[in-house]
Amino acid sequence: MKILPYVLISLLGGAIVPLQLAIVNAFRESTQASQIQSTFYLYLGGALASLVLSYVMSGGIKPPMIENATWWMWLPGFLGSFYILFMFIAAPKIGAGNTLLWVFLGQMYFALILSQTGLFGLEIKAIDIYKIAGLALVTIGGMLMIYGETRVNG
Repeated sequence: MKILPYVLISLLGGAIVPLQLAIVNAFRESTQASQIQSTFYLYLGGALASLVLSYVMSGGIKPPMIENATWWMWLPGFLGSFYILFMFIAAPKIGAGNTLLWVFLGQMYFALILSQTGLFGLEIKAIDIYKIAGLALVTIGGMLMIYGETRVNG
């Protein structure tokens, strides 16, 4: 199967997110840093890791051709700070599992919109019954998880 290595890499990448969430939450609690300060330190560590990986994997940092980039191409780091911050706000209230499930659903629903519209140069992919059914099942699962959590704890 040609896709199996990519599925495994994706699973590994997904496993990192709850680990990040737990570690940064522990950092926040032990250092008394605010959630946004903790986000800053997470991104500072990520910037250093990206620098090291750049040197190891491609021999260094090469300046981009900035004149070819439009303003919105500089948004991912800015948006990523909100992504992490929102997870740090939600996780202590609804738990890491619930937070990550709803983050995943938010990603999937918005990815469908981006794919359907072709925004930002993405290839247009039609929404079909399989995608809708899959997301509906995961959404129902998310609602069951939240219901079970509130029923047990609330």
